[in-house]
Amino acid sequence: MTIPTYLGPVSLWRRAAACLAVTVIAVAVAVFGFAEDARAHGGVVLTLHGDGRGSVWLTAVWQDGHPVTEPIGMTMLATSSTGQRVGPAPLKRNGDALTYSGTLAPGEWTVVADMGTPAIGRCEGIVRVAADGASPAPDETTCAPPPAAVPPAPAAASNPPPSFTWVWYVVGAALATAALLAIFFRPARVRR
Repeated sequence: MTIPTYLGPVSLWRRAAACLAVTVIAVAVAVFGFAEDARAHGGVVLTLHGDGRGSVWLTAVWQDGHPVTEPIGMTMLATSSTGQRVGPAPLKRNGDALTYSGTLAPGEWTVVADMGTPAIGRCEGIVRVAADGASPAPDETTCAPPPAAVPPAPAAASNPPPSFTWVWYVVGAALATAALLAIFFRPARVRR
């Protein structure tokens, strides 16, 4: 009994080509498919929190109220009323919060937090840190995204175009499947 050549061992070249094809398709789907999903939420609403003891953290939700579940890139810069500076320091995700790993010294601090991904956001507020022995009071500042420019009203009322994000997923899956089938089931060359 003869084993068909397409069921034999696959060369390293074919495996590498399959991995490259799947990676390129996955990146294209992520770039083109998810961009519309992030825009659908609107901007990001940031809330700056201070516990009065020097701990600082932020929370982030989309403007439509959904939680931000994507990876977040954010930094914080704090300047005290006496001119002392802390940062820019990266904020790390801790559950639903983005926390500063250190603590601020007693005094009044102006804290500016900037988000770069998955949306552009900025929040600035005052955080007061109680001196030793004083009772701390928490601070909270909510920063909404700037209002978007209002486009001119259309001449005739029309419905917004439907979302076709799902098309990117179908196209990506079809291309990945076709690439893998072509690579793995291509007949082997006959050597003479």
